[in-house]
Amino acid sequence: MSIAIVGMAGAVKALDAHQLDPSIGVDSVNQRPRFGEMVPWRQPLAVASVPAGRKTIYRFGRDVASDANYWFSWTTVVHAVRGFLASDTTERTYFTGSGTPKVTDNIIGLAGAPYPTSARELGVPAPSGTSTITQVTAGTGTARLTFYADTFITDKGEESKPRLIGSITTAPGAIVDITSLPPVPAGNYGVTTRRLYRSEVGTSGQGEFFFLRDVPSGDTSVQDDARALGAGTMVTTGWEMPPADMHSLVGLWGGMMAGISGRSIRFCEPYKPYAWPLSYEIVPPNVTPVGQAVWAKNLVVLTNGRPLLVNGSTPSAMGDEPIEFDQACVSVQSIVASESGVIWASPDGLAYYGTAGPKILTDGILTREQWQAMAPETMVGTLFDGLYLGFYQVGGVWKGFAISATAPAGIYFLETGYPAAYLDKLREAVYVLDGTSVKKWDAGAAFMTAKFVSKTFKLAHRVSMCALEVVARVWPVTVQLFADGEARGSRTVTSSEPVTIKGGAPAREWRAEITSAGVVLGVNIAPSIRDLRDE
Repeated sequence: MSIAIVGMAGAVKALDAHQLDPSIGVDSVNQRPRFGEMVPWRQPLAVASVPAGRKTIYRFGRDVASDANYWFSWTTVVHAVRGFLASDTTERTYFTGSGTPKVTDNIIGLAGAPYPTSARELGVPAPSGTSTITQVTAGTGTARLTFYADTFITDKGEESKPRLIGSITTAPGAIVDITSLPPVPAGNYGVTTRRLYRSEVGTSGQGEFFFLRDVPSGDTSVQDDARALGAGTMVTTGWEMPPADMHSLVGLWGGMMAGISGRSIRFCEPYKPYAWPLSYEIVPPNVTPVGQAVWAKNLVVLTNGRPLLVNGSTPSAMGDEPIEFDQACVSVQSIVASESGVIWASPDGLAYYGTAGPKILTDGILTREQWQAMAPETMVGTLFDGLYLGFYQVGGVWKGFAISATAPAGIYFLETGYPAAYLDKLREAVYVLDGTSVKKWDAGAAFMTAKFVSKTFKLAHRVSMCALEVVARVWPVTVQLFADGEARGSRTVTSSEPVTIKGGAPAREWRAEITSAGVVLGVNIAPSIRDLRDE
Protein backbone atom coordinates (compact mmCIF):
# COMPACT_ATOMS: atom_id res chain seq x y z
CA MET A 1 0.00 0.00 0.00
CA SER A 2 2.98 2.32 -0.56
CA ILE A 3 3.27 5.19 -3.03
CA ALA A 4 6.34 5.69 -5.24
CA ILE A 5 6.90 9.13 -6.74
CA VAL A 6 9.54 8.96 -9.48
CA GLY A 7 10.08 10.66 -12.80
CA MET A 8 8.71 14.04 -11.78
CA ALA A 9 8.28 15.06 -15.44
CA GLY A 10 6.50 18.37 -14.99
CA ALA A 11 2.88 19.31 -14.45
CA VAL A 12 -0.37 18.78 -16.32
CA LYS A 13 -3.23 21.03 -15.28
CA ALA A 14 -5.71 20.18 -18.02
CA LEU A 15 -6.57 16.79 -16.48
CA ASP A 16 -7.98 15.79 -13.13
CA ALA A 17 -5.25 15.07 -10.59
CA HIS A 18 -6.40 11.42 -10.38
CA GLN A 19 -5.96 10.82 -14.13
CA LEU A 20 -2.30 11.71 -14.38
CA ASP A 21 0.54 9.29 -14.97
CA PRO A 22 2.57 8.61 -11.81
CA SER A 23 5.50 10.69 -13.10
CA ILE A 24 3.32 13.75 -13.83
CA GLY A 25 2.28 16.22 -11.16
CA VAL A 26 -0.27 18.95 -10.68
CA ASP A 27 2.44 21.56 -10.19
CA SER A 28 6.14 22.02 -10.88
CA VAL A 29 7.99 25.19 -9.90
CA ASN A 30 11.62 26.15 -10.58
CA GLN A 31 12.28 22.60 -11.79
CA ARG A 32 14.56 22.05 -14.76
CA PRO A 33 13.36 19.28 -17.07
CA ARG A 34 16.03 16.59 -17.04
CA PHE A 35 16.14 12.79 -16.97
CA GLY A 36 13.03 12.33 -14.84
CA GLU A 37 14.57 13.84 -11.71
CA MET A 38 13.57 16.93 -9.80
CA VAL A 39 16.48 19.22 -10.67
CA PRO A 40 16.35 22.89 -9.67
CA TRP A 41 17.53 25.63 -11.99
CA ARG A 42 20.59 27.60 -11.01
CA GLN A 43 20.03 31.24 -10.20
CA PRO A 44 20.80 33.52 -13.17
CA LEU A 45 24.23 35.15 -13.01
CA ALA A 46 24.55 38.94 -13.38
CA VAL A 47 27.04 39.75 -16.16
CA ALA A 48 26.31 43.30 -17.34
CA SER A 49 23.99 46.26 -16.89
CA VAL A 50 21.88 48.42 -19.19
CA PRO A 51 19.74 51.53 -18.58
CA ALA A 52 16.32 51.15 -16.96
CA GLY A 53 13.13 50.60 -18.94
CA ARG A 54 14.56 48.37 -21.66
CA LYS A 55 12.43 45.84 -23.59
CA THR A 56 15.09 44.37 -25.88
CA ILE A 57 18.67 43.24 -25.34
CA TYR A 58 21.12 42.09 -28.02
CA ARG A 59 24.76 41.09 -27.68
CA PHE A 60 26.98 42.83 -30.21
CA GLY A 61 30.50 41.56 -30.92
CA ARG A 62 29.22 38.13 -31.79
CA ASP A 63 32.52 36.75 -33.08
CA VAL A 64 34.00 36.92 -29.58
CA ALA A 65 32.69 34.76 -26.75
CA SER A 66 31.82 37.18 -23.98
CA ASP A 67 29.16 37.59 -21.34
CA ALA A 68 29.79 41.27 -20.77
CA ASN A 69 30.55 42.86 -24.17
CA TYR A 70 28.68 44.48 -25.77
CA TRP A 71 25.03 44.78 -24.77
CA PHE A 72 22.77 46.80 -27.05
CA SER A 73 19.41 47.64 -25.51
CA TRP A 74 16.27 49.52 -26.51
CA THR A 75 13.06 50.72 -24.84
CA THR A 76 11.00 49.16 -27.63
CA VAL A 77 10.68 45.69 -29.19
CA VAL A 78 13.61 45.59 -31.63
CA HIS A 79 14.74 42.92 -34.10
CA ALA A 80 18.42 43.06 -35.05
CA VAL A 81 20.17 41.19 -37.87
CA ARG A 82 23.87 41.07 -38.61
CA GLY A 83 24.88 41.78 -42.21
CA PHE A 84 25.98 39.00 -44.56
CA LEU A 85 29.08 40.43 -46.27
CA ALA A 86 32.20 38.41 -45.46
CA SER A 87 34.36 41.45 -46.23
CA ASP A 88 32.70 43.54 -43.52
CA THR A 89 35.05 44.04 -40.56
CA THR A 90 32.76 46.43 -38.68
CA GLU A 91 29.90 44.00 -37.90
CA ARG A 92 27.26 46.08 -39.62
CA THR A 93 24.01 45.35 -37.82
CA TYR A 94 20.57 46.26 -39.08
CA PHE A 95 17.55 46.71 -36.82
CA THR A 96 13.89 47.67 -36.84
CA GLY A 97 11.53 48.65 -34.07
CA SER A 98 13.37 51.73 -32.79
CA GLY A 99 11.74 54.35 -34.97
CA THR A 100 12.67 54.01 -38.63
CA PRO A 101 14.91 51.10 -39.76
CA LYS A 102 18.53 51.70 -38.87
CA VAL A 103 22.06 50.35 -39.20
CA THR A 104 25.03 50.57 -36.86
CA ASP A 105 28.52 49.07 -36.56
CA ASN A 106 31.45 48.80 -34.18
CA ILE A 107 32.60 52.33 -35.02
CA ILE A 108 29.50 54.41 -34.36
CA GLY A 109 27.70 51.86 -32.20
CA LEU A 110 30.45 51.42 -29.61
CA ALA A 111 31.59 55.01 -29.22
CA GLY A 112 30.28 55.04 -25.66
CA ALA A 113 27.76 53.32 -23.40
CA PRO A 114 24.84 52.83 -23.41
CA TYR A 115 25.00 50.92 -26.66
CA PRO A 116 24.36 51.40 -29.49
CA THR A 117 25.78 54.90 -29.15
CA SER A 118 24.37 55.93 -32.49
CA ALA A 119 23.00 54.51 -35.72
CA ARG A 120 22.30 55.60 -39.27
CA GLU A 121 19.03 55.59 -41.08
CA LEU A 122 18.86 52.44 -43.18
CA GLY A 123 18.61 53.10 -46.90
CA VAL A 124 19.83 55.71 -49.32
CA PRO A 125 17.46 58.57 -50.23
CA ALA A 126 17.13 59.26 -53.93
CA PRO A 127 17.69 62.73 -55.36
CA SER A 128 14.46 64.66 -55.78
CA GLY A 129 13.41 67.98 -57.27
CA THR A 130 14.14 69.51 -60.67
CA SER A 131 17.36 70.48 -62.38
CA THR A 132 18.22 72.41 -65.53
CA ILE A 133 19.95 70.83 -68.54
CA THR A 134 21.73 73.27 -70.91
CA GLN A 135 23.93 72.71 -73.95
CA VAL A 136 27.20 74.63 -73.60
CA THR A 137 29.03 73.49 -76.74
CA ALA A 138 27.36 71.93 -79.77
CA GLY A 139 28.46 68.57 -81.06
CA THR A 140 28.72 67.26 -84.59
CA GLY A 141 26.80 64.68 -86.51
CA THR A 142 23.24 63.47 -86.14
CA ALA A 143 21.40 64.86 -83.15
CA ARG A 144 19.66 62.44 -80.80
CA LEU A 145 17.57 62.64 -77.68
CA THR A 146 19.74 62.03 -74.60
CA PHE A 147 18.45 61.39 -71.10
CA TYR A 148 20.25 61.98 -67.81
CA ALA A 149 19.67 60.44 -64.36
CA ASP A 150 21.45 60.64 -61.04
CA THR A 151 21.70 58.69 -57.79
CA PHE A 152 23.27 59.20 -54.38
CA ILE A 153 26.13 57.02 -53.07
CA THR A 154 27.12 56.59 -49.43
CA ASP A 155 30.59 56.21 -47.98
CA LYS A 156 29.82 52.47 -47.82
CA GLY A 157 29.20 52.26 -51.55
CA GLU A 158 25.44 51.98 -51.19
CA GLU A 159 23.45 53.48 -54.05
CA SER A 160 19.96 54.94 -54.15
CA LYS A 161 17.29 54.48 -56.75
CA PRO A 162 17.68 56.98 -59.63
CA ARG A 163 16.03 60.27 -60.38
CA LEU A 164 15.30 60.99 -64.01
CA ILE A 165 16.76 64.47 -64.43
CA GLY A 166 15.39 65.06 -67.92
CA SER A 167 16.46 65.02 -71.56
CA ILE A 168 18.03 67.19 -74.24
CA THR A 169 18.56 66.81 -78.00
CA THR A 170 22.24 67.12 -78.89
CA ALA A 171 24.74 65.87 -81.44
CA PRO A 172 27.64 63.59 -80.44
CA GLY A 173 30.42 65.41 -78.62
CA ALA A 174 28.19 68.14 -77.21
CA ILE A 175 29.09 69.57 -73.81
CA VAL A 176 26.13 69.85 -71.46
CA ASP A 177 25.74 71.54 -68.06
CA ILE A 178 23.29 70.22 -65.47
CA THR A 179 22.60 72.83 -62.83
CA SER A 180 20.35 73.37 -59.80
CA LEU A 181 21.21 69.93 -58.47
CA PRO A 182 19.12 69.27 -55.32
CA PRO A 183 20.92 68.77 -52.02
CA VAL A 184 21.05 65.53 -50.07
CA PRO A 185 17.87 65.15 -47.99
CA ALA A 186 18.26 65.90 -44.31
CA GLY A 187 19.15 62.90 -42.19
CA ASN A 188 22.04 60.69 -41.17
CA TYR A 189 22.58 58.61 -44.31
CA GLY A 190 26.31 58.96 -44.98
CA VAL A 191 25.79 60.23 -48.54
CA THR A 192 29.07 61.49 -50.03
CA THR A 193 28.71 61.19 -53.79
CA ARG A 194 26.33 61.94 -56.65
CA ARG A 195 26.51 59.56 -59.58
CA LEU A 196 25.51 60.73 -63.05
CA TYR A 197 24.20 58.47 -65.81
CA ARG A 198 23.61 59.18 -69.52
CA SER A 199 21.43 57.17 -71.88
CA GLU A 200 22.84 55.35 -74.90
CA VAL A 201 21.71 52.44 -77.04
CA GLY A 202 23.16 49.30 -75.47
CA THR A 203 24.23 46.00 -76.99
CA SER A 204 20.63 44.78 -76.80
CA GLY A 205 19.55 47.54 -79.14
CA GLN A 206 17.55 49.16 -76.35
CA GLY A 207 18.28 52.43 -74.63
CA GLU A 208 20.17 52.03 -71.33
CA PHE A 209 21.68 54.34 -68.75
CA PHE A 210 25.48 54.11 -68.57
CA PHE A 211 27.79 55.47 -65.89
CA LEU A 212 29.06 58.95 -66.77
CA ARG A 213 30.83 60.35 -63.71
CA ASP A 214 30.83 60.80 -59.92
CA VAL A 215 30.93 64.20 -58.22
CA PRO A 216 30.74 65.23 -54.55
CA SER A 217 27.18 65.14 -53.28
CA GLY A 218 27.32 68.78 -52.24
CA ASP A 219 28.01 70.07 -55.78
CA THR A 220 25.13 72.05 -57.24
CA SER A 221 26.14 71.52 -60.88
CA VAL A 222 27.85 68.90 -63.01
CA GLN A 223 29.04 68.85 -66.60
CA ASP A 224 28.79 66.18 -69.26
CA ASP A 225 32.05 66.99 -70.97
CA ALA A 226 31.57 64.41 -73.73
CA ARG A 227 33.85 61.90 -71.98
CA ALA A 228 33.57 58.23 -72.84
CA LEU A 229 30.87 56.40 -70.93
CA GLY A 230 31.79 53.75 -68.42
CA ALA A 231 30.93 50.09 -68.94
CA GLY A 232 28.57 49.95 -65.97
CA THR A 233 24.85 50.38 -66.44
CA MET A 234 22.34 51.65 -63.93
CA VAL A 235 20.91 48.75 -61.89
CA THR A 236 19.20 50.49 -58.98
CA THR A 237 15.83 51.25 -60.58
CA GLY A 238 13.17 50.44 -58.02
CA TRP A 239 15.57 50.31 -55.08
CA GLU A 240 13.32 51.93 -52.51
CA MET A 241 14.34 52.78 -48.98
CA PRO A 242 12.82 50.46 -46.37
CA PRO A 243 9.39 51.63 -45.19
CA ALA A 244 9.53 53.85 -42.12
CA ASP A 245 7.14 51.55 -40.25
CA MET A 246 8.98 48.33 -41.06
CA HIS A 247 9.37 45.93 -38.12
CA SER A 248 10.23 42.30 -37.32
CA LEU A 249 13.39 42.27 -39.44
CA VAL A 250 14.84 38.78 -40.05
CA GLY A 251 17.76 37.44 -42.04
CA LEU A 252 17.00 34.88 -44.73
CA TRP A 253 19.10 32.70 -47.02
CA GLY A 254 20.90 33.92 -50.13
CA GLY A 255 21.75 37.33 -48.65
CA MET A 256 18.11 38.33 -48.25
CA MET A 257 16.32 40.03 -45.37
CA ALA A 258 12.60 40.36 -44.77
CA GLY A 259 10.51 42.83 -42.79
CA ILE A 260 6.87 43.66 -42.21
CA SER A 261 5.26 46.96 -43.18
CA GLY A 262 1.55 47.48 -42.62
CA ARG A 263 -0.18 44.50 -44.22
CA SER A 264 2.74 43.58 -46.44
CA ILE A 265 5.87 41.45 -46.26
CA ARG A 266 8.88 43.16 -47.83
CA PHE A 267 12.19 41.77 -49.09
CA CYS A 268 15.49 43.49 -49.76
CA GLU A 269 17.73 43.11 -52.77
CA PRO A 270 20.14 40.19 -52.07
CA TYR A 271 23.14 41.37 -50.05
CA LYS A 272 21.82 44.93 -50.20
CA PRO A 273 19.73 45.47 -47.07
CA TYR A 274 19.37 49.16 -47.87
CA ALA A 275 17.34 48.46 -51.05
CA TRP A 276 13.72 47.27 -50.79
CA PRO A 277 12.00 47.13 -54.20
CA LEU A 278 8.21 47.27 -54.08
CA SER A 279 8.11 44.63 -56.80
CA TYR A 280 9.12 42.03 -54.19
CA GLU A 281 6.21 42.85 -51.88
CA ILE A 282 3.76 40.15 -50.73
CA VAL A 283 0.38 41.23 -49.40
CA PRO A 284 -1.50 38.27 -47.90
CA PRO A 285 -5.29 38.43 -48.23
CA ASN A 286 -7.56 38.87 -45.21
CA VAL A 287 -4.81 38.91 -42.56
CA THR A 288 -2.27 41.35 -41.16
CA PRO A 289 1.28 40.11 -40.47
CA VAL A 290 2.31 40.41 -36.81
CA GLY A 291 5.80 38.89 -36.73
CA GLN A 292 7.97 36.29 -38.43
CA ALA A 293 10.72 33.77 -37.92
CA VAL A 294 12.97 31.63 -40.12
CA TRP A 295 13.08 27.85 -39.93
CA ALA A 296 15.43 26.06 -42.37
CA LYS A 297 14.76 27.82 -45.72
CA ASN A 298 11.22 28.77 -44.75
CA LEU A 299 9.89 32.10 -43.59
CA VAL A 300 6.93 31.57 -41.28
CA VAL A 301 4.87 34.75 -41.07
CA LEU A 302 2.56 34.96 -38.06
CA THR A 303 -0.57 37.05 -38.46
CA ASN A 304 -3.78 38.04 -36.73
CA GLY A 305 -5.26 34.93 -38.35
CA ARG A 306 -3.73 32.00 -40.16
CA PRO A 307 0.07 31.96 -40.50
CA LEU A 308 1.80 31.96 -43.88
CA LEU A 309 4.63 29.85 -45.23
CA VAL A 310 6.90 31.85 -47.54
CA ASN A 311 9.85 30.46 -49.48
CA GLY A 312 11.83 30.92 -52.67
CA SER A 313 15.41 31.19 -53.89
CA THR A 314 15.30 34.91 -54.74
CA PRO A 315 13.12 37.86 -53.70
CA SER A 316 11.32 37.86 -57.05
CA ALA A 317 10.58 34.14 -56.74
CA MET A 318 9.10 34.25 -53.25
CA GLY A 319 5.77 32.45 -52.98
CA ASP A 320 3.37 32.30 -50.07
CA GLU A 321 0.64 29.94 -48.99
CA PRO A 322 -1.57 29.93 -45.91
CA ILE A 323 -0.95 27.26 -43.30
CA GLU A 324 -4.11 25.35 -42.40
CA PHE A 325 -3.81 26.29 -38.75
CA ASP A 326 -6.12 28.92 -37.28
CA GLN A 327 -3.73 30.20 -34.63
CA ALA A 328 -3.04 33.92 -34.58
CA CYS A 329 0.03 35.38 -32.89
CA VAL A 330 -0.80 37.49 -29.84
CA SER A 331 2.76 38.49 -28.86
CA VAL A 332 5.57 39.25 -31.28
CA GLN A 333 8.10 38.72 -28.47
CA SER A 334 6.87 35.16 -28.01
CA ILE A 335 8.00 34.11 -31.51
CA VAL A 336 10.94 31.69 -31.46
CA ALA A 337 12.59 29.69 -34.25
CA SER A 338 13.91 26.24 -33.36
CA GLU A 339 15.77 23.73 -35.50
CA SER A 340 12.51 21.98 -36.31
CA GLY A 341 10.02 24.83 -36.60
CA VAL A 342 8.55 28.06 -35.24
CA ILE A 343 6.80 28.53 -31.88
CA TRP A 344 4.54 31.40 -30.80
CA ALA A 345 1.84 32.37 -28.30
CA SER A 346 -1.66 32.02 -29.73
CA PRO A 347 -5.06 32.51 -28.08
CA ASP A 348 -5.47 28.74 -27.60
CA GLY A 349 -1.99 27.82 -26.37
CA LEU A 350 1.67 27.66 -27.33
CA ALA A 351 1.50 27.08 -31.10
CA TYR A 352 4.07 25.28 -33.25
CA TYR A 353 4.57 24.78 -36.97
CA GLY A 354 7.45 22.85 -38.48
CA THR A 355 8.62 19.38 -39.43
CA ALA A 356 5.99 17.83 -37.14
CA GLY A 357 3.22 19.86 -38.77
CA PRO A 358 0.95 22.30 -36.93
CA LYS A 359 0.11 21.66 -33.28
CA ILE A 360 -0.52 23.27 -29.91
CA LEU A 361 2.35 22.28 -27.62
CA THR A 362 0.28 22.94 -24.51
CA ASP A 363 -2.68 20.88 -25.73
CA GLY A 364 -3.62 18.35 -23.04
CA ILE A 365 -1.33 20.12 -20.56
CA LEU A 366 -3.24 23.38 -20.07
CA THR A 367 -6.83 24.23 -20.90
CA ARG A 368 -7.50 27.32 -22.98
CA GLU A 369 -8.76 29.08 -19.86
CA GLN A 370 -5.60 28.20 -17.92
CA TRP A 371 -3.47 29.42 -20.82
CA GLN A 372 -5.41 32.67 -21.07
CA ALA A 373 -4.89 33.23 -17.34
CA MET A 374 -1.16 33.37 -18.10
CA ALA A 375 -1.67 36.52 -20.24
CA PRO A 376 -0.20 35.17 -23.52
CA GLU A 377 -0.30 38.68 -25.02
CA THR A 378 2.58 39.60 -22.65
CA MET A 379 4.77 36.59 -23.41
CA VAL A 380 8.48 36.75 -24.16
CA GLY A 381 10.07 33.58 -25.52
CA THR A 382 13.49 32.08 -26.14
CA LEU A 383 15.10 28.63 -26.49
CA PHE A 384 17.30 26.85 -23.99
CA ASP A 385 18.66 23.32 -24.36
CA GLY A 386 15.70 22.06 -26.39
CA LEU A 387 13.19 23.92 -24.23
CA TYR A 388 10.92 26.84 -24.94
CA LEU A 389 11.40 29.33 -22.10
CA GLY A 390 8.44 31.66 -21.79
CA PHE A 391 7.97 34.65 -19.51
CA TYR A 392 4.67 36.40 -18.87
CA GLN A 393 3.28 39.19 -16.71
CA VAL A 394 0.18 38.82 -14.56
CA GLY A 395 -0.89 41.55 -12.15
CA GLY A 396 2.36 43.42 -12.67
CA VAL A 397 4.44 40.38 -11.69
CA TRP A 398 6.69 38.52 -14.15
CA LYS A 399 6.62 34.73 -14.04
CA GLY A 400 7.71 32.01 -16.40
CA PHE A 401 7.58 28.45 -17.66
CA ALA A 402 9.63 25.88 -19.56
CA ILE A 403 8.30 23.26 -21.93
CA SER A 404 9.80 20.89 -24.48
CA ALA A 405 10.01 22.54 -27.90
CA THR A 406 9.15 19.27 -29.65
CA ALA A 407 7.21 16.71 -27.56
CA PRO A 408 6.20 18.01 -24.15
CA ALA A 409 4.85 15.71 -21.45
CA GLY A 410 4.36 18.47 -18.90
CA ILE A 411 5.00 22.11 -18.13
CA TYR A 412 7.51 23.49 -15.63
CA PHE A 413 6.68 26.84 -14.06
CA LEU A 414 9.08 29.52 -12.82
CA GLU A 415 8.51 31.83 -9.87
CA THR A 416 10.26 34.68 -11.69
CA GLY A 417 10.05 35.95 -15.25
CA TYR A 418 11.66 38.67 -17.31
CA PRO A 419 10.58 41.30 -19.87
CA ALA A 420 13.40 40.52 -22.32
CA ALA A 421 15.58 37.56 -23.27
CA TYR A 422 18.36 36.93 -25.77
CA LEU A 423 19.69 33.67 -27.18
CA ASP A 424 23.43 33.86 -27.91
CA LYS A 425 24.05 31.03 -30.37
CA LEU A 426 27.83 31.46 -30.19
CA ARG A 427 27.81 30.82 -26.43
CA GLU A 428 24.79 28.51 -26.54
CA ALA A 429 23.53 30.64 -23.68
CA VAL A 430 20.40 32.58 -22.80
CA TYR A 431 20.48 35.99 -21.16
CA VAL A 432 17.55 37.66 -19.41
CA LEU A 433 16.92 41.22 -18.33
CA ASP A 434 16.22 41.72 -14.63
CA GLY A 435 15.62 45.43 -14.10
CA THR A 436 18.88 46.98 -15.28
CA SER A 437 20.88 43.78 -14.91
CA VAL A 438 21.64 41.42 -17.78
CA LYS A 439 21.85 37.91 -16.34
CA LYS A 440 23.05 34.63 -17.79
CA TRP A 441 20.36 32.00 -17.37
CA ASP A 442 21.10 28.93 -15.22
CA ALA A 443 24.68 30.05 -14.59
CA GLY A 444 24.87 31.18 -10.95
CA ALA A 445 26.51 29.31 -8.08
CA ALA A 446 23.31 29.05 -6.02
CA PHE A 447 20.27 26.99 -6.95
CA MET A 448 16.62 27.95 -6.97
CA THR A 449 14.28 26.07 -4.66
CA ALA A 450 12.32 23.61 -6.76
CA LYS A 451 8.91 22.19 -5.94
CA PHE A 452 7.02 19.24 -7.39
CA VAL A 453 3.45 18.40 -6.39
CA SER A 454 2.49 14.85 -7.28
CA LYS A 455 -0.73 13.54 -8.77
CA THR A 456 -3.45 12.31 -6.42
CA PHE A 457 -2.96 8.62 -5.71
CA LYS A 458 -6.22 6.82 -4.92
CA LEU A 459 -5.65 3.72 -2.77
CA ALA A 460 -7.83 0.63 -2.47
CA HIS A 461 -8.32 1.18 1.26
CA ARG A 462 -8.16 4.03 3.73
CA VAL A 463 -4.74 4.13 5.40
CA SER A 464 -2.59 6.61 7.23
CA MET A 465 0.75 7.31 5.60
CA CYS A 466 3.26 7.71 8.43
CA ALA A 467 6.63 6.97 6.87
CA LEU A 468 8.67 8.22 3.96
CA GLU A 469 11.98 7.62 2.22
CA VAL A 470 13.71 10.17 0.03
CA VAL A 471 16.26 9.33 -2.66
CA ALA A 472 18.29 12.47 -3.31
CA ARG A 473 21.78 13.74 -4.11
CA VAL A 474 21.61 16.88 -2.01
CA TRP A 475 19.99 17.47 1.37
CA PRO A 476 17.76 18.67 2.95
CA VAL A 477 14.51 17.75 1.19
CA THR A 478 11.12 18.76 2.57
CA VAL A 479 8.04 16.60 1.97
CA GLN A 480 4.50 17.78 2.74
CA LEU A 481 1.67 15.23 2.64
CA PHE A 482 -1.94 15.91 1.69
CA ALA A 483 -4.84 13.51 2.28
CA ASP A 484 -8.36 13.91 0.91
CA GLY A 485 -7.43 17.50 0.00
CA GLU A 486 -6.21 18.45 3.48
CA ALA A 487 -2.65 19.22 4.55
CA ARG A 488 -1.15 16.57 6.83
CA GLY A 489 2.36 16.19 8.14
CA SER A 490 5.51 17.86 6.84
CA ARG A 491 9.05 16.54 7.32
CA THR A 492 12.46 17.90 6.36
CA VAL A 493 14.67 14.93 5.54
CA THR A 494 18.46 15.09 5.80
CA SER A 495 19.50 11.59 4.69
CA SER A 496 18.36 8.57 2.72
CA GLU A 497 17.24 6.78 5.89
CA PRO A 498 13.47 6.23 6.19
CA VAL A 499 11.76 8.60 8.63
CA THR A 500 8.35 8.95 10.20
CA ILE A 501 5.86 11.66 9.32
CA LYS A 502 2.53 12.64 10.80
CA GLY A 503 0.01 11.20 8.39
CA GLY A 504 -3.03 11.83 10.55
CA ALA A 505 -6.34 10.08 10.03
CA PRO A 506 -6.63 7.30 7.43
CA ALA A 507 -7.56 8.39 3.91
CA ARG A 508 -7.78 6.92 0.41
CA GLU A 509 -6.44 9.87 -1.59
CA TRP A 510 -2.86 11.02 -1.04
CA ARG A 511 -0.44 13.36 -2.74
CA ALA A 512 2.93 14.85 -1.82
CA GLU A 513 4.66 18.18 -2.26
CA ILE A 514 8.45 17.86 -2.55
CA THR A 515 10.68 20.91 -2.08
CA SER A 516 14.46 21.09 -2.41
CA ALA A 517 17.36 23.15 -3.71
CA GLY A 518 19.08 19.95 -4.83
CA VAL A 519 18.49 16.93 -7.05
CA VAL A 520 15.73 14.57 -5.89
CA LEU A 521 15.39 11.19 -7.62
CA GLY A 522 12.28 9.92 -5.88
CA VAL A 523 10.13 9.69 -2.77
CA ASN A 524 8.50 6.57 -1.33
CA ILE A 525 5.59 6.93 1.08
CA ALA A 526 4.09 4.09 3.19
CA PRO A 527 2.02 3.49 6.31
CA SER A 528 5.14 2.51 8.28
CA ILE A 529 8.89 2.24 8.05
CA ARG A 530 8.52 -1.53 7.99
CA ASP A 531 6.34 -1.22 4.89
CA LEU A 532 9.09 0.77 3.21
CA ARG A 533 11.71 -1.84 4.04
CA ASP A 534 9.47 -4.65 2.84
CA GLU A 535 9.06 -3.08 -0.58
